[in-house]
Amino acid sequence: MSTSPIRGLYGIADVSGAPGRTELEVGRAFLDAGVTVLQLRMKGKPRDEVRAALLDLRPLAAEAGCALLVNDDVDLAAEFDDVGVHLGQGDLNPRAARARLGPEVIIGWSTHDASQVRLAADLPVDYVGFGPVFSAAGKHLAPTDTRTPMEAVGLASLSGVVAEATVPVVAIGGIDEARIGSVMQAGAAAAAVISAVACAENPASAARDLASLIRDRSEGLR
Repeated sequence: MSTSPIRGLYGIADVSGAPGRTELEVGRAFLDAGVTVLQLRMKGKPRDEVRAALLDLRPLAAEAGCALLVNDDVDLAAEFDDVGVHLGQGDLNPRAARARLGPEVIIGWSTHDASQVRLAADLPVDYVGFGPVFSAAGKHLAPTDTRTPMEAVGLASLSGVVAEATVPVVAIGGIDEARIGSVMQAGAAAAAVISAVACAENPASAARDLASLIRDRSEGLR
């Protein structure tokens, strides 16, 4: 089994599309399901609110042996010695982020086409996120996010970048119970999920079911 934490279900605690839910509630659901990486994503929220959520999740992630990342904010991640960061194409360059955060924490980088995935080979990143595989709707729910949703890249593109990537590929975008098997079959190291858990009637149950589907498929390939 791979020793990389980038495997299986990749949890993203983002409640921008789930009114009434908290990042702590969704984060707990993912942690209880056994994820090895959890990203806190609070687009457009004040740093103090993001910091407070990190402080809530940090001991729980540590107890679960799960790597904790924050979306975009390298300065906030630098306040902690065990918090990594996931960077978008418009965020701080991964080289500068690595220089700031050191060699131990995980740094991820969003990519949307094969050329960006190739660039990652020369960057100090631990994985690339690739997508949206099916849909970007779940990533454009924050009130301050006015970008036009990106077009889906599809499973064929995912399979293609997996074949040439030099770091683990995390698929993202519209992944749910019906689609997670095909994503893993395409070779993704992990499947990132937002709405399928945050918007579920029972987030904890939804996260467990998704993790179970991945485990069952992995065991079936042995």
